[in-house]
Amino acid sequence: MQNMTIESRKKEINIKLQRIFDLLDNEGLQGLALTKHSNFSWMTAGGKSIVTICVDVGVTTLLITKKGCYAIMNNIEVARMREEELLEELGFEILTMQWFENKTAEIIAGLVGDLSKVGSDMFIPGTLQIGNKFDSLRYSLTDNEIARYKYLGDTLSAALEKYIVSVKPGMTENEIAGGLSQVLWPHDIDPVLFLVAADERAYKHRHAIPTDKKLERHLCISVNGRYRGLITTVTRMVHFGKEDAKLKDQYDVTCEIECMTIAAIKIGTDDIAAFYVNKDSYEALGYGNMWEKHGQGGSQGYNNRDYMITPSSHRVTVPNQCYCFNPVIDGTKTEDAFITTDNVPLFITRPITFPKLYKDINGVKVERPDIVFID
Repeated sequence: MQNMTIESRKKEINIKLQRIFDLLDNEGLQGLALTKHSNFSWMTAGGKSIVTICVDVGVTTLLITKKGCYAIMNNIEVARMREEELLEELGFEILTMQWFENKTAEIIAGLVGDLSKVGSDMFIPGTLQIGNKFDSLRYSLTDNEIARYKYLGDTLSAALEKYIVSVKPGMTENEIAGGLSQVLWPHDIDPVLFLVAADERAYKHRHAIPTDKKLERHLCISVNGRYRGLITTVTRMVHFGKEDAKLKDQYDVTCEIECMTIAAIKIGTDDIAAFYVNKDSYEALGYGNMWEKHGQGGSQGYNNRDYMITPSSHRVTVPNQCYCFNPVIDGTKTEDAFITTDNVPLFITRPITFPKLYKDINGVKVERPDIVFID
C-alpha cells in the first residue's frame, strides 16, 4: 500500500539523492537542476509541479547539490508549494522571485557559482543539459513508487473495464473519451492520452484519437493515465454482437505476441532481445511485417515511454523497471504494464473484471484480459 507520509517520502527522496550524488561525482558537477514536471514528481516522491498539462516544463526548478536541496519558483507558486506540496517539510529550501522576473539561472549561480558545473534537464542558460545521462536514474523504482504504481494500475484497470462495458452503440468516440475522463478524475488520475477507435478505425489507424465517429459494433480504447507523476498504459476491447470466432482467434494471437515479448525481458540482459522476439513472433504466427505498422513498446515510468525499444534505442534491464508492450494486428490490440522482478512479471495494469486468458511462455505464466463480446 502506498505511503505518502512525510517520513516515507523523505526515505524515498534520500535514495534518489544518493543516485544524483553519484551522477554528480561521475560527471564532475556541483549541482543538478530539474525543471520538467516529471522529474519534480520523481524527486519529491509524488509531488506535482504541473499547471499546463500539455508541456514538459513545471512551475518549479529543483536544484540538488551536496550542500542542500532548493526549490526555485516565482511568487505565484510559493503558498501552494509550501502548504500543499510540503516542500519545506520534505527538505527543500524555497527560493523565490517575482512572477515578472526570470532569475532562475541567477539564483542557481548564487548558490553554486559556476553554471557550467550544473547539469540540467531543460535549457537554463549557462548550464549543461544532461537529460540523457540523468534519465536512467529513474528506471529502478523504489518500493513506495511500486505501491503508487499498483494503486494507479488497479484503479485505472478497474475504472476502464467497468466503463467500457457500459458504452452503447451510437455514442461518439468523443463522448466515450469524455465519459472515461469523468470516471478517472475522482481518483486523482490525469488522462494523459486517449485513443478511442470505433469499428473500421480500429483496423485502419494505430493512433486513433477520438472523433465524432459513432460506435457501431467494435471498440478499442487505449489510455495513458498519470498519478503523482507516474504514467501507465492500458488497452481494452469490446465487440457488440455474437462472439466472432475469427476475431477472437486473432485477439488471442495478439495476446500471444505480447506475452512472448514480455517473457523476453530479463533483469541484467539487454532489452533489445524483446524487440527481436516480438518481430519474430509476428512472423511465426502468420502476420509477417505487421509489426512495422506501430511501435511495439518499451520502458515507462514518469513518461509514457522513457524509450521505445528499437535497434538504435535499448538498455540493459534493471530490477524494478517498468515496461509496457502493445502489439497490434489490424483490428486487435493488447497492452498492460509490468515491473521486472526476479521471478514473474509484476503487472501494474491487469484484468480486474474482464474475463482472463492464461499464457505460459517458457515457464513464465501471464494472465491477460480477453476481448469482451456483448450480445
